[in-house]
Amino acid sequence: MMGSVIGLLADRESAQRVRGALVEAGCDQKMVVIFDGQAGEGLAEELIDRGLEQARARLYAEAVVKGGGILVAAEAEKADQALAVMNRFELKAPEEMLHGEHVERAQSIEEELKVGKQQAAGGKRLVTSIHERQVEKPVTLHEEEVEVERRREDQRLSPEEADRAFREETVELTATSERPVVSKEARVTGEVALRKRAVERREVVRETVRRQDVDVETIQEKRVGPERQV
Repeated sequence: MMGSVIGLLADRESAQRVRGALVEAGCDQKMVVIFDGQAGEGLAEELIDRGLEQARARLYAEAVVKGGGILVAAEAEKADQALAVMNRFELKAPEEMLHGEHVERAQSIEEELKVGKQQAAGGKRLVTSIHERQVEKPVTLHEEEVEVERRREDQRLSPEEADRAFREETVELTATSERPVVSKEARVTGEVALRKRAVERREVVRETVRRQDVDVETIQEKRVGPERQV
């Protein structure tokens, strides 16, 4: 939202310095205007359109047209910032320009808390890792054993039987046994999924703001010159 700020200065050089400071502070150069005595009677209406009270607008216009002052008017989104820039310079009151009055000012200032929003990125990450562990599993194995049995015999052989008995030969008996064979099979035992959803949450922001008040105090009278006998 645009706001209007005006300041009255004694000469054009000062007005040019104020205008340069406002532009440097971020005001649009086209929105900072300098008015002098050539503005004429239409200056009051211009200031009223900018939001100034009618009585004050006419007083400022008179100070420019008749009092020789130079007026700087600025339209800015941050009117408080523009006002702070103007206050760095020696601004004049319209009464001072018209009647030579000396005016001292003190401002009431109050900070306003404004809360905005800024995006921040965060989330969760899935990281897989491999762990090894010893596993035991019992298994039953079948095994055959070959036993050797020797026994004594006392049997008489005839000559024919003896001829048949005396020969070279090999007798074999095969035994089988089972041995464990290890193989591994991978199985999916679970799954972790990441899913994003939008939620709204309300947070209360607390901050300290400052306020400057202006109080009027009466100064006790005191002697400022030498005593005089009458």
